[in-house]
Amino acid sequence: MGPGSALSHRRARLVILRISVVLGLIAVPGLFFAAIDLTPDLSAMRVTLVSGPADGEDYALASRLAVAARRHRGTLVNIATAGVGVNLNRLRDTRAGDRPDFALAVEGLDYSGAADLKLVARVPATRTLFVLGRDADALHAIADLKGRRIGIGPKDSATNLLARKILNAEPLRGLNATVSEYPLPAQLTLLRAHRLDLGLFLLAADAPLIREALRQGLQIAGPGNGEALASHLPALRVTTLYPGQIDLLRGLPPIAKQAFETDVLMLTHRGVSRSKKMEMLGLLDATFKGFIDLNRNRENHTGLAEIADLKGFLQNGGPSLLDQYAPRLLDILPPANLLHAVVVISLLMNAMTLMHRFRLWRIDHHRVQLEEQTLALFGRHYTVMELALLKPKAEEFNAGRRQRLNVLIDETQALRQRIRRYSVALIVPMGSEMFYRTQETLVEGQLQALRRFREGLENAQRAE
Repeated sequence: MGPGSALSHRRARLVILRISVVLGLIAVPGLFFAAIDLTPDLSAMRVTLVSGPADGEDYALASRLAVAARRHRGTLVNIATAGVGVNLNRLRDTRAGDRPDFALAVEGLDYSGAADLKLVARVPATRTLFVLGRDADALHAIADLKGRRIGIGPKDSATNLLARKILNAEPLRGLNATVSEYPLPAQLTLLRAHRLDLGLFLLAADAPLIREALRQGLQIAGPGNGEALASHLPALRVTTLYPGQIDLLRGLPPIAKQAFETDVLMLTHRGVSRSKKMEMLGLLDATFKGFIDLNRNRENHTGLAEIADLKGFLQNGGPSLLDQYAPRLLDILPPANLLHAVVVISLLMNAMTLMHRFRLWRIDHHRVQLEEQTLALFGRHYTVMELALLKPKAEEFNAGRRQRLNVLIDETQALRQRIRRYSVALIVPMGSEMFYRTQETLVEGQLQALRRFREGLENAQRAE
């Protein structure tokens, strides 16, 4: 392969490399804009949520979310389970191939050792802990529960888990109550048959099951010192059931009763992508009025860490523009990292510009040095460009001066090649190549003048 073909091959490779870089620079913004949804909705939402028994309130709440997701073109798969205990186990199971994205739970449960679980938000829905019994009106204080036979609902239910947390609390360890686990309908039957003294039911305040139980003669226990217990269990809030609140026409309950209230929670795990969590927050905000205010004003007593983006969502009053228009982009580059990337890129661009300015200064400094050496050799009454017009006399240039002339030509040629290498480099800032072109033109003028003078000197020597 000759020198010409080798040069052509290098130029072809350089052209291909430049085309590839340009296509890459076009592709990156293209992918960015492809990730942008110009009509933001939940069309990319594909999440699974474990809720509770198919005939229960949590399943109905999750179904409401699924309907709302469909209205916004998203998909939420509502999976029925035996209760909150199962929900938590499935959310913790890192080995399961069908590990859900989210789960419903209630505040006040024992979440110790759940480092993998995260609190997404509070759902604007509450659950009331009813204590029912045939003679419950006779109970006026927490201490009246001593030695009672208490039904705490089925295993893995929210009623069961919260009841155990309450009964195992330090202030109640001397109750010596006998607890048993039954489905809630069976628990009502046992209460009416005097086989249980009391039964715990964690349900919505207007639950039909409670209304029917009161109509059948069961009573609500309303200890007057519930605040004392709530002070030890901050997840519980004391609420008042007013006369007739359950059944207004029948006046049930007949007198005001104290009860405990707790929040419904939406949980997730570490493996869920940021976009899914933000979509769930957006869905909750779109479905429930007061969602943002509730989560702003309620302290986190769960023991679970909140997802990193909850505070930003609440402060903004909803999702950010990037979360709305490019949610998948933020899965790859979260907002904090995106800010860092912008800062780093800005610093790199500034550093690159500074490097090129320094390089241009060095080139110009070297060019001026060569020009000074040239004028020192020929005399300062000439300009460099005038050297090409001189008629050299061989007797005026001895071997030492000819050697200096050859060195000047070699150094000027090396500088021109260095400038050309810099001007065609891929990392030259846009527009800066013109500065290199200017320097290259000046150096080429010097080089041509020196070469023509040397050529004339050689012709003069041959003529002698």
